[in-house]
Amino acid sequence: MVSQPWARPEWHATIDSTNTRLLADPRPGAVVVAEHQSAGSGRRGRQWVAPAGTALAVSVALRSPSAERIGWVPLVAGLAVVRALAAHDFALGTLLKWPNDVLVPEADRPPGVTDALAPRPGKVCGILAQARGEVIVLGAGLNIDQGAEQLPAPGATSWRLALGATSLPHGVRRTWLTGYLHCLGELLAQLDEDLPAVAATYLAHCDTVGRQVQVDLPGGERSTGVATAVSADGGLVLQTPEGEVTHHAGDVVHLRAVGSGSRFPS
Repeated sequence: MVSQPWARPEWHATIDSTNTRLLADPRPGAVVVAEHQSAGSGRRGRQWVAPAGTALAVSVALRSPSAERIGWVPLVAGLAVVRALAAHDFALGTLLKWPNDVLVPEADRPPGVTDALAPRPGKVCGILAQARGEVIVLGAGLNIDQGAEQLPAPGATSWRLALGATSLPHGVRRTWLTGYLHCLGELLAQLDEDLPAVAATYLAHCDTVGRQVQVDLPGGERSTGVATAVSADGGLVLQTPEGEVTHHAGDVVHLRAVGSGSRFPS
């Protein structure tokens, strides 16, 4: 896959859904951005809702890579979010929960900081990938400026709350977007050229491998074991009491850290 040339972003103050707009006209390279979605959605049919002006929804369209690499597309989208958040002048350190939830880890509270301004851990961004023919639409929903009472779900946070800040710098949305698109384009270009390097970078930011986890599968079943690796096609490898299994879809719950071994099988 060659480096993705993105078109000039199409900005909306409000829209029903950035993914829906691109799925209706899936032109590779197109970018749709909105500061509010009236009908945003997440994985497994969940709604993604945020008050106007407090979040950013970004969807891009790209040509589907080879079958061996397609499972990595949503994973590298999460990694691009992490890289772009870290690179900004008002940087935010984040980790990934497989496959692509972007999490703010718990941090020590600085001396003298009140509860209201204590850094708040939680999920700050999610990714939704949807296919239309030979095109994949990748949506990222980043919580930016919500207060605690405005968060979409328990366990969520926003960029501002994670920093324990009262405000973020002017222009933070456009600066982050520029970095995200740059990082995403670079990572997509690497998929066919050097997958082991992409995998190593992903694993360096992944908080799932090395943990006892529970995977809630799409059919309603659950799988519990130690996450030992990410497979060559992007699946999560679990060591369970019944043996080794690989899951390519599901919601992961982190239970506890147990150490890690080989994270990327050859």
